[in-house]
Order: sequence, then structure tokens, then C-alpha cells
Amino acid sequence: MRVRHLILYFLTSSLLITIGCAKRIPISYDDLQPNAYVKIQRFSGQICNGVIQEKKSDYLLLKKNRYEENLTKIKREEIASITGREFVYDGHGAIISEWEIQENQRNKNFLLYTVGGAGLCFGTSFFIGSLLHRNIDDNEKGNKVMWATTALGTAAGTYLFAKGGKRRDRLIAIDEIRERRFKIVKDQFETQKKKRKLVQQELDKEKAERSRQQEELERLKEKVKKNKKKEN
Repeated sequence: MRVRHLILYFLTSSLLITIGCAKRIPISYDDLQPNAYVKIQRFSGQICNGVIQEKKSDYLLLKKNRYEENLTKIKREEIASITGREFVYDGHGAIISEWEIQENQRNKNFLLYTVGGAGLCFGTSFFIGSLLHRNIDDNEKGNKVMWATTALGTAAGTYLFAKGGKRRDRLIAIDEIRERRFKIVKDQFETQKKKRKLVQQELDKEKAERSRQQEELERLKEKVKKNKKKEN
């Protein structure tokens, strides 16, 4: 009985985790921001998926295809509901779009987790199936239960490990985007800093030159005064 409870707990937990990972959250119109990937359902029943390009108080512009420049205008009064994943931000408070994450996401951990998880779950499920088999007198029926448990456990476990690997790849992609954006902003800041420094150097040179010219002018004035006194 304990073994059956263990299997039931394992499968139930797997189902809940899977459902939780796929869940979308409702988003209010006021919370929408540029670069957010959302699913918009109109009152007409039409569904639009895409990235917000611009949001006004009474309408928004949605890009439905990342490879095309066409934008779809959706009036606020037409929107029945808006859903999407939790927004992902960079270090400066700007949203990282799902398209950018997908472009940078690799499948390294997805493959490792899938293969490794399949082997681990096969062994665990086979062990549980063997325990069930021992408690069944009918050998043929026991074999069916054992292999069904093994197949089900391996499939469910592999799926969850694959989801975990994909989630890991996603987090790595997000971190890389954040670092890249931070470097771009840092480089821009350094460039502007150098430009300001050059401008300040030019201003200092100009100021020094004016000061020199003013001193030279004062010397000339003084020389003229002395010459006038000599003439008198």
C-alpha cells in the first residue's frame, strides 16, 4: 500500500508542477509595457499574440511576427482580456521580450536534463514497478504492472527533467541578455564620459588661451602707457 501511495504522490506532484509551469497570469492594460509578450483576446473572440511596441491611453500597437515590421492596432475598448508570463526585466528596468529570450536560448541543459532524467527515472520507476510485481501473485499481470509503471514513471519524469533543463536554459539566456545590456550601457557611459572629458579639455585649453591673450593684452596696454609717459 505504501508503494502505491508513493506512485500516486509522484504522479500527482508531477502533474501539479507541469500545470504550474504552463500557467499564464492576467495582466491589466495599465500594467502593459513596451517589449512585453502578451496574449490579447478581443470581445469579438479574436486572439492576438505578440510583443507590445507602443501603448497609448486608448490603443496599443502589437507586433505579431518578429520577422515582419507590420503592426496591429488594437483599441482598448476592444480588449476583453490580456494574459502573459511574468515580465522579465534587465538591470535598468526595461522588459526583456520573450522573442529576445528565445533567440538567445540554447538547448544544452535541456538535452542533458532529458537524457540524464530519462535514465534516472527509468531506474526509479523500474524499482517501484518491481516492488509492485512482488505483491502480485499472477506473474503475467505483475509484468504488465511493472512495465506500465516503468513506462509511465519514465515518461513523466523525463518530461519534468526536460522542463527543468529548458527552464535552466531560459534563465541562462536571461542572465546573458542582462549582462550584454549592462555592458552596452556601460560602454555608452564610458564613451560619453570620454567625450565629456575631451570637451572639458578643449574648454580648458580655450580658457587658458583666452587667459594668455588677456595677459598679453594687459602687457601691451602697460607698455603703451609707459611709452606715452616717456614721450611726455
